[in-house]
Amino acid sequence: MPAMCSFAGMDVLHKILLHPGCVAVGHHRGTYELKEGLHSAEEMDFLCTLSPRKQSEWIASRELLYTIAGLPERIQCLYDDFGKPYLKDSDKHISISHSDLWCAAMISDVPCGVDIQVYNDTVRRIASRFLTAEDLSVIERSAHPLATLHVLWGAKECLYKAYGKRKLGFREHIFIHPLDIKTGKGWGEIVYEGLHLQYEIQFRLLPECAWVYCLQRDHDPVLHQ
Repeated sequence: MPAMCSFAGMDVLHKILLHPGCVAVGHHRGTYELKEGLHSAEEMDFLCTLSPRKQSEWIASRELLYTIAGLPERIQCLYDDFGKPYLKDSDKHISISHSDLWCAAMISDVPCGVDIQVYNDTVRRIASRFLTAEDLSVIERSAHPLATLHVLWGAKECLYKAYGKRKLGFREHIFIHPLDIKTGKGWGEIVYEGLHLQYEIQFRLLPECAWVYCLQRDHDPVLHQ
């Protein structure tokens, strides 16, 4: 698959402009060298706690984020008290995901979430833990059950990330409504303790993985290629 653009250790394979914002998928080599001055002291301290593989995944996903962010300068990517990533001193909403040598990143003016999952049987084995009976029936009727399963998993992950405050049950509080495999579109909602949030969902079935992303519907976002 040809890369749209490349930088050290990373190919940016897909990039979609949002209004406003951007979401992209990258594929990396699995190896990165930690370079003084490129990351903040806090980031370096955190990276040193990770295994080489996890370091590579972390760096690749952040490099992809900085590549699509269009910011005038590089700023720290930190985590809030709930573990949700954010850019220091920025009001932009971001989301990051990685799976094996694939990574995805998203930046927007509204709450957003992105997830990428390499197809595997592990998701099938744990499906009953995060999917409702209705979700499972959708998969059974699908002409592409494994891909549909990964899209549903990714969609729920995206809504969970966009909300960003934990405590949500994937079966009890996050609901994904009919997703159109042909158009790659759908919608979902979070219903939790009086809170009701709706999200536009879009996805792509790539040869090796499912790529899903969402934007909070309350802000009436417009997605375009």
